[in-house]
Amino acid sequence: MRGLVAVGESALLTVGAGGLHPEGGPGRRLYAALEVGEIDQAEWNTRTAALLGAHVVPDNLMGRAWAAVPPARRMAALARAAKGAGYRLTLLSNSFGIDPFNPYAQAAIWDLFDVHVISEQVHMAKPDPAIYELTLERLGLPAEACVFVDDHPRNLPPAEALGITTVLATEEAATVAELETLLGVSTALSVQRLPIG
Repeated sequence: MRGLVAVGESALLTVGAGGLHPEGGPGRRLYAALEVGEIDQAEWNTRTAALLGAHVVPDNLMGRAWAAVPPARRMAALARAAKGAGYRLTLLSNSFGIDPFNPYAQAAIWDLFDVHVISEQVHMAKPDPAIYELTLERLGLPAEACVFVDDHPRNLPPAEALGITTVLATEEAATVAELETLLGVSTALSVQRLPIG
């Protein structure tokens, strides 16, 4: 059995939230607390709305922030192709919270995965080496049989240290092409011609 360990959430969801979470700022600290389950999404919504100003309504703030974020459709197609080729898929995600708004379900990717390791639920986050070990344990495969894809360079070394092959997700088409070669799968659709008449 082969494993595509953790297509990081940002590899399947295009994320542009840099403005909300400058390094070291109060918004980043709130997000870090959400990632490891110290606060839930409802509390994040309330406290982040307060940071953004009195004019920002906290109700479903995370959901509203994600409303215009399109899923990375080519990556999702790659995940389907890999699954069809016999790969087991794991979503290893530094969480945006999943209640009341589940960005993974909204992007229609939740059901692509055999295993879900969501930082909020396991109280640790990438790049903590323990979350990669937990992911391998839940997947039931050796590190050498797995590939880890993530869009944050700092998240790759802990996986590499365990023997997992890593891919830095950059531009979607280039990342999909690299993974198609590495995994021996294709996202190309085959078109069957039907007889006319």
